[in-house]
Amino acid sequence: MHTTEELKRYKIFSEKDLDGIDSGRYSSIEIYAKNMTFHCTEVNGDLLLRGENCHFPALVRITGNLSVDASGCTLPELETVEGNFTLHRTAVLDKLEKIGGHIKCIVDFSFKNLITVGGPVNLKKAVIYAGGKRLAAGRAVIPVSYQYEVDRLPEDGIFNVAIFGNDLVIPHRKIMGALTISGHNVSFPNLETLTGALDIERRLPSAYTFAHHFPVLKKIKGNIRFEKAKVLFPELKNVMGKIYLENGSYVNFPALETAGSITINRNSSASFPMLNEVHGNFRNQGSETCYLEMLQTVTGNFEADRTVARNLAEAGTLIMEIYQEFDHLKKIRQKLEFNGTVHFRSLEYLNYFTNPRQKGSALPALKEVNHYLYDENEGYADLAHQIYFKVNDNIHISKTECVISKSPLNHLHQWNIFPLEKLVSVLKLRHSSFRDFMTREYEREWTNYRSPHFLKVVKKIEKLWNTTEAIAFEDFFTSHHHEFRRFCFSYTGVGLLMEKLGAVKINEAEIPVRHLQYDRNGNASTVKKVNRYEVYAVENTKLGIHSWRRDPNSYAVKCWCPSTRKAHWLWIEPQYKDNALTAIASTFRIHENLIPHIRCLKRQGDLLICELEEEVLPQGNIRPLTASEYFSLLVAES
Repeated sequence: MHTTEELKRYKIFSEKDLDGIDSGRYSSIEIYAKNMTFHCTEVNGDLLLRGENCHFPALVRITGNLSVDASGCTLPELETVEGNFTLHRTAVLDKLEKIGGHIKCIVDFSFKNLITVGGPVNLKKAVIYAGGKRLAAGRAVIPVSYQYEVDRLPEDGIFNVAIFGNDLVIPHRKIMGALTISGHNVSFPNLETLTGALDIERRLPSAYTFAHHFPVLKKIKGNIRFEKAKVLFPELKNVMGKIYLENGSYVNFPALETAGSITINRNSSASFPMLNEVHGNFRNQGSETCYLEMLQTVTGNFEADRTVARNLAEAGTLIMEIYQEFDHLKKIRQKLEFNGTVHFRSLEYLNYFTNPRQKGSALPALKEVNHYLYDENEGYADLAHQIYFKVNDNIHISKTECVISKSPLNHLHQWNIFPLEKLVSVLKLRHSSFRDFMTREYEREWTNYRSPHFLKVVKKIEKLWNTTEAIAFEDFFTSHHHEFRRFCFSYTGVGLLMEKLGAVKINEAEIPVRHLQYDRNGNASTVKKVNRYEVYAVENTKLGIHSWRRDPNSYAVKCWCPSTRKAHWLWIEPQYKDNALTAIASTFRIHENLIPHIRCLKRQGDLLICELEEEVLPQGNIRPLTASEYFSLLVAES
């Protein structure tokens, strides 16, 4: 893909590298990780497979190039590669139908459903079949610099040609191949159809006047690229491929009605007064506003900036940095990318309405929403098929699925979405019953909504509780989804984590204490004993925590219940790891102005009770107690 921005390249060595990918930007994704599964349905850009046994079970379309350089890769649902395709190793490609660019293979292979190849076929010595028929290697490009070389071109128009000469006339009515022009003043007085790509690039000094003549050209099946070019297509109505304008190009399409993706870059501009449909994306980063008065439909991304399309009725994804109104817009098939509220008076259908910054938008004609982030102040819930409720910073839930991620709902990847049963299986790691979950987490930590839709989801969780087993440690510990793995760790007992992950004891300490002990009648007596504490370290990478700027370990303090002698664990911060007594004291935090007024402390596991000598309003900083403060005030624990 041609763009004025530097092509963004992502190198994927492990699942954590996936988080930084901007799916809305055309980029190059190089997969070096092995034995991984990716659940995306579309790749916006180039995909290079360098790691063995990579699986894409849901991938249908690649907007750029595909290169399979490693063995064992499977893409069973892939139908379209818009760019070039290179096959260095065999792969599962059972549904591949279209390759928009050239194809290069160095291994024998059979494509079961391949129908279209837009560019040359380069097979080396490989034997390739498509739909049971053997493919022949593509035609070589014929260079043309003089008119007598034009006269030698095949009359049937089946050729690829690169025109370097000036003031030439090409008489063919149809050219079934690719056409590259770098000369000037080249005329095609009879050309009506071009089945391959068209590439026009000016290689002479910028002061040189540059123009070509296509008076009757009506259809181009391949991609078009312009570099420093000025061209008029007075009769061209249909471009099945993509259109790229680069580096100061200007192209006039007065009759063009339908086209593939259109990209206008770097001081370029274009005129499309009759353009009605774009089967792909539209993006204008050129020097002038593009007026699309007849445009009705853009099936892909429509970037509205520097563009006027007053009659737009349907878009795939509508992208705006500066707000515009679209009075005739009825359908957005994917999502609206705009960080603010909108007023679209005619919009009837919106697939994803999940951006929290769009709350308060006025959509009076809206009839249907597929995915909706609930807001109790809006009236769209009854229009939605899938309603998501944000219950805390990590979880969104709906009637059938949950989203586990700290990212906003509108920035999520498919691999963050799980069946609702999966959430229940994780909740059961911490809670022994649904009632326990309701009292200890739902009522204390979840946002509770009054919506009947939300109450139905809670009822569904209760129903699933009796039929769903707690997730096994091995099932999430070996998961490649590190965010899900961290989420499961947060519900797992610290002691179990320390045992399973091979934590190492780094220090220990004992201290004699005098505590109150109560009998059944509530009578107190003083007992002497020795408390023991141990500090353990576990590697963050085992917990799925990856950071360049922090301690490589996480730490926990281990203590024992004085009545049952059962071990208990508490996470601590790294600065308290060097002294076990300081570590346990750091788990008791209180407003600094209250500390001089504490009469005593009582502890029951992670429940801390502080009795004051007098009533004091908490103020100022909250800090942990020191070891001496903690043990001098602690009078009872169980």
